[in-house]
Amino acid sequence: MEGIIIASYLICGGGGEMLLGALDQLDLGSFIGAAKSVPYERVGGGVFPEVEVWIRRDDLIDPLISGNKAYKLFYNLIEARRRGASTLVTCGGAWSNHIHAVAAAGSRFGYRTVGVIRGEKPPKLSATLSDAERMGMVLHFVSRMEYRKRGEKDFFSRLDLQAGESYFIPEGGGNLLGVEGIQLLGEVIEDTMPVKFDQIWVACGTGATFAGLSLTMDRVRVIGVEVLKAGDSILRGVCEWGSRLRCANKLLDVARVDYRTALRESLIGGYHCGGYARYPDWLRSFHFDFEAETGIPLDPVYMVKVFNGLSDRISKGEIPIGSRILVLHSGGLQGRRAYIK
Repeated sequence: MEGIIIASYLICGGGGEMLLGALDQLDLGSFIGAAKSVPYERVGGGVFPEVEVWIRRDDLIDPLISGNKAYKLFYNLIEARRRGASTLVTCGGAWSNHIHAVAAAGSRFGYRTVGVIRGEKPPKLSATLSDAERMGMVLHFVSRMEYRKRGEKDFFSRLDLQAGESYFIPEGGGNLLGVEGIQLLGEVIEDTMPVKFDQIWVACGTGATFAGLSLTMDRVRVIGVEVLKAGDSILRGVCEWGSRLRCANKLLDVARVDYRTALRESLIGGYHCGGYARYPDWLRSFHFDFEAETGIPLDPVYMVKVFNGLSDRISKGEIPIGSRILVLHSGGLQGRRAYIK
């Protein structure tokens, strides 16, 4: 375990001190206190000379359960404790930030963890899965065809898991409790933002982070950058979460109407760079130049694509000069090991 923690410090690096203890205990007050301590940094250098760009460093909230994963897991972990579950079950790929975070959470809070991993078992595990195993996670490898059936009711029973003892967290933390955790992040941002922002930019994988923020924050427009070829799936998911949150009366503005149109206009496609986890040479060059200029570490799958999209929109004059933009750092730096040796 010590080696994993040390590795996390080395991965994060790049300015600011790691905020320890964000998820050391499942206590709402302690977690909010940690979230409110996350630093905001003005993006320096000559990267964005005509627009004021800031980044909220949620990659620093916890050494192992970092970024938006901390928020999407918090209420799920509380619910698992309430149900008396002994096992956390989830899904993901070989370099999944979510798998890594769930394994860490299980180790920290005494849960057995099971990860259903997409694809056949390789001769050598990825660094992410090696970490997960060292943190106690049992890995079940399934074919990609079988993995597509993970939404079926009997999927986990076929893996011989007892439902009464297990608590399932969907891939990426994309369930209603995960979205509610992101709503909490939105409330924290509104309480702590150092300046008044015109927009908040976030990466969109499952869309849970975009949903939680855009359906909660009224004072700032939230822009979601799709990092994969998603079609309308992210929009459909966000609208579904919006309906469910309204039914549960967990939106700040329950009277808001026609939010589907507004959300569609705030989701930006075209910056997936060929698909999920694609990292072409030109994007690698942009990545290295950005980090050299700013000293802020980014992951290649999510954050680099957000900043590339932002840079492109600014260069095209689609963001007014003098605008104040906040970019949410979603963590995921452990995944750099797949791309940057």
